[in-house]
Order: sequence, then C-alpha cells, then structure tokens
Amino acid sequence: MITIAFYNLKGGVGKTTTAVNMAYMAAAAGKNTVLWDLDPQAAATWLCQQESAKTRAIKVFSKGKAVADLEVATPFPGLSVIPADLSLRKMEKEFEGQSGNRWLKNLIKPLADKNDILIYDCAPSLSPAMEQLLSDVDIVLIPMIPSPLSIRAMEQVITFFGDKKNSPQKIVGFFNQVDMRRNLHRQAAENLKQMPVPMLKSWIPMNSAVEQMALRQAPLTSYASHGRAALAYQEMWKELARLLRKTEREAVVAS
Repeated sequence: MITIAFYNLKGGVGKTTTAVNMAYMAAAAGKNTVLWDLDPQAAATWLCQQESAKTRAIKVFSKGKAVADLEVATPFPGLSVIPADLSLRKMEKEFEGQSGNRWLKNLIKPLADKNDILIYDCAPSLSPAMEQLLSDVDIVLIPMIPSPLSIRAMEQVITFFGDKKNSPQKIVGFFNQVDMRRNLHRQAAENLKQMPVPMLKSWIPMNSAVEQMALRQAPLTSYASHGRAALAYQEMWKELARLLRKTEREAVVAS
C-alpha cells in the first residue's frame, strides 16, 4: 500500500480539495483508496458526503480502537474515508511517548489488507505528531499558492526536515489556486526548476468550480469532466499516477 500525505504548514492553499480529487481519481482508476481525514475541521469528511465520526476519531490513537472500524464507504466506488472530528485536536497529546514509527505501521496495517493507496489529509501544523506521521509516508505532496508566504511555508518544512534523522522519503510540491493574470503567479508557474523541491508540472487554476465542491459535497471530477479546474485535476492525476508507479518499483527494488 502506497501512503501519500497532502500537507502544508500554511492553511488555505487547497490541500483538502486536491486530496479529495486525487483520492477520487485514484479510486476511479481502479485503485482501492482510503482517505484518512486528520484535520479536526473535517472538511475532507464533508466533501465525501460523510458526517463527523460517530465514534470519536481520537480513539484510534487514545484507546487503541482499530482504524478499520472507523473506515466507511463513500458514494464513490473504490473510495472509503476515515472521518475526522474535533476530537483530533487532542491528537498531539496521544502521540506523546510513542517512539519510532513501528506503532504507526501497525496501526495502518489492517488498511493495507484491502487498499492500494492511503491518502492523509493533514492538519496545517508542524507538531511532533505530524512530524512522525510525515516521516513515515512514501510521498508528501505540498500544495502552494504561487505567493511568497505560501512558498516560504514550504521552505520552512524543507528546512525543518533537513535537520532530522528521519524525514519523508519524497517531498514533491505543486502550485494551486493559480491566477495566470498575476505576474507573480505566472512567473512562479513558468520557473518550476527554481523551486527547492521537485515540482509537479501540472497546476490547479483559481476557479470558482472548485468552490462548488462544498455545495455538492463531492469531488469536482466526479460530476464535471470539462472546465479548467477539472481538466487540471485530470492532468495532475496522470502525473501523480506515474509518480506512484515509480515509487512502487523503487519499493520492490529496495525489498
């Protein structure tokens, strides 16, 4: 099972909308996919037409409840979700005292029995809990708006993990909410090689269609195959799928 985390230290960069769309497209491509909502705001949970967890989400960490017991099917074939709720604001406390990543591997092991891809929608914080989780995933995808503050947040994450013994295996960035009418956005999108991390070539435009996801409670690509944002998500999935295949091959060689 490949694990992916959508993460940024800065909020409001389109992390959740992209995670939900990529999860949907992975499932539509025939990959059994589970989206684990780790943000107390539970936006990914809402977009997948689920309510906050009936069993408090924190119990997975605090009382040893099996994570598979919280996994619920969505209306979208092949896609399940582990809902979030406000109890996850206490997740940091539950991670305290845990050493190494073996306990986290054991925690998600039941998901690997029936899923090909696990996608985390992470909270916008760089807490020890997030540090531990991110250091154990196969790919960390960092969405950024092409603006100085958003890019600076990404650079802070890179610098932070650069000083750590355990760091994510792959960190890849991509631009989101891009407005090509703005010189700053256009210049950033045209100079991907100057970024301090590998960047996806595809980027998601600023588009009102993405905002409509909250009204429909559905991934954009589940009901719209045309339009600038929908086409951009499709291109991003193609690029991400290639990255996943490469990661799978590298894992086989390493084993």
